Amino acid sequence: MTRDRMKFDLDTAWRDAVRLARENSGLLFAISGIFVFLPYAVAMLLLPAVAERPDLPDGASFEMAMQAMNAFYAKTWWIFAIIAVVATIGQLSMLALIGRRASPTVGEAIGIGGKAILPAWLALILQSLAINFIVLLIVSLASLTGLGALAFVATLFAFGLALYLFTRLSLVLPLVAVDGEKNPIRALTGSWAMTKGQGGRLLAFYLLLAVGAFVALLVALLVVGLVLSIGGPTVAEIGNSIATAAAVTAIVVLTTSVLAAVHRQFRRLERSGPSVPPTA
Repeated sequence: MTRDRMKFDLDTAWRDAVRLARENSGLLFAISGIFVFLPYAVAMLLLPAVAERPDLPDGASFEMAMQAMNAFYAKTWWIFAIIAVVATIGQLSMLALIGRRASPTVGEAIGIGGKAILPAWLALILQSLAINFIVLLIVSLASLTGLGALAFVATLFAFGLALYLFTRLSLVLPLVAVDGEKNPIRALTGSWAMTKGQGGRLLAFYLLLAVGAFVALLVALLVVGLVLSIGGPTVAEIGNSIATAAAVTAIVVLTTSVLAAVHRQFRRLERSGPSVPPTA
């Protein structure tokens, strides 16, 4: 059977992700608790002391909203940057824990995550810069024509293209954490080569998961918010911060398990057909 006839299987990927999460739930939540839940919860609780959240009046314009948000993030960007770096170390550690065949210990997995953070972040930054440049180029060229309809269509096309490109490059973290790739460029090209011909199916898989996770998260936070509101504003604020941190942690664990399962399936497809040049 040639690689052209082999397709990424959504059901298999989901079942593998659930199995990986279930079999390693204790270790995954231990790592995510340290690297995701605690930093996020502490940051959310301390954030009001750094900068007040934007409180827009009724009928505020889009420009006013953007100015308020820019002012808020100008004071707090460093907090979110620290959270992002720490959370990425945790995600890399979890990927190494459940993705490597050698089955490293928690300490070894965290060590792998710490060493992998630099090439992983360089790859993610390059990925983001490249995709943003393409999107801005498409939208800007369409806007120069002065045709509103064309600019609208171009914006929709650019958004869809960005989702597709992010999908094709979504295996950067598993390539770094599981396969041990230390070169950011090779991690990007490796993800692109690995997902060749499977981008549409993989994007559909990610979109289905995103919609399901969004609905579940929204319902959970609404229920928790209603319960916490009984205790008053202070209890509600603290409780919502903790609940949001717990929800983000669950999403990170799910995302990590999905990435590990997707990476594992693509490796199986490679072994069953013409292979992509292996990474380091």
